[in-house]
Amino acid sequence: MTSSFTRFVAGAAALLGLATATPAMAETRTMCAYDPAGKSGDFFRLLSDYALEAGTWGVTIELKAYTDEETAAKDYEAGQCDAVVATGVRLQRFNNYPSTLEAIGGLPTYNAIRSMVNSINKYDGIAKPLAKGGHETVGIIPAGAVYLFVRDRNIDTVGELAGKRIATMDYDKAAPHMVNKVGAIVVPADLGSIGPKFNNGDVDVCYMSAVGYGPFELHRGLGSAGGVIKAPLAQATFQVLVRQDKFPADFGKKSRAYWAANYNTAMAAVKKADAQIPASKWIDIPPDRLAEWDALFQDVRVELRDKGAYSKFMLSNMKKTRCYQDKARAECADNRE
Repeated sequence: MTSSFTRFVAGAAALLGLATATPAMAETRTMCAYDPAGKSGDFFRLLSDYALEAGTWGVTIELKAYTDEETAAKDYEAGQCDAVVATGVRLQRFNNYPSTLEAIGGLPTYNAIRSMVNSINKYDGIAKPLAKGGHETVGIIPAGAVYLFVRDRNIDTVGELAGKRIATMDYDKAAPHMVNKVGAIVVPADLGSIGPKFNNGDVDVCYMSAVGYGPFELHRGLGSAGGVIKAPLAQATFQVLVRQDKFPADFGKKSRAYWAANYNTAMAAVKKADAQIPASKWIDIPPDRLAEWDALFQDVRVELRDKGAYSKFMLSNMKKTRCYQDKARAECADNRE
């Protein structure tokens, strides 16, 4: 009894001390956070845990949930938020270095994106370009492999995409380039319209990570004849971007370390989303055809690097990761990237 009472008093005193100290120490900052499922989404829940941890770094984060990514990014740009969470491609206008992590074919496996997240956390030289123009990317959260969703599951080669209407995120510099290169037809879309366009038959093909499969009801567009090509186009990421002058100088380093340490937790949400796609809907690509996709992806990456859309330094680091994990890749013998 006495022991329990003593522990209770000690705990209460500690909580009281924290309650009185926090307002004086912590600064409140607003974070506009995109999750396709809003406050009920798995990724928003991850951000809630992150916000609690940030309190120990001297920052109180107030999360604002968004189901429309463009609005979240625009509110951040307009100064209505001190930080934003959105996909890398949506944030590429602030800095193409972190958005290059989503380069087409750049990180073909979940192990590859894990390696890059760890490298960014571990090596200051790789992390340094994450700060640009008063903004800093302070977290990379895996959001799943990006797949092609097709209304006709007979489409499984590059050539068969020719003439097909593809819902294309036209704010992504890479996507229209890729669609034009395969001879397909660009149908402008964003994350808010890509689902309805695919489900209503306005397009033949769309691309998205499995995280969007449920919220955007893509099963409707697949119907009985469609499928999902099991050859990742890229790795989608949610990225945490902050205004540097609104956060402590060491916030970025602490934040990136947090997300690296919690990679498996985020990946659990990704794998949960992947598992929602029925096994019967996956379209397997034979190894010889995968080589064809790989060659196309490399051509696109090099062309977009030369146009300034992709970061040369990031592409180089990503190639090192691919070749370290699979030395038999054909690209490992060349110097294109």
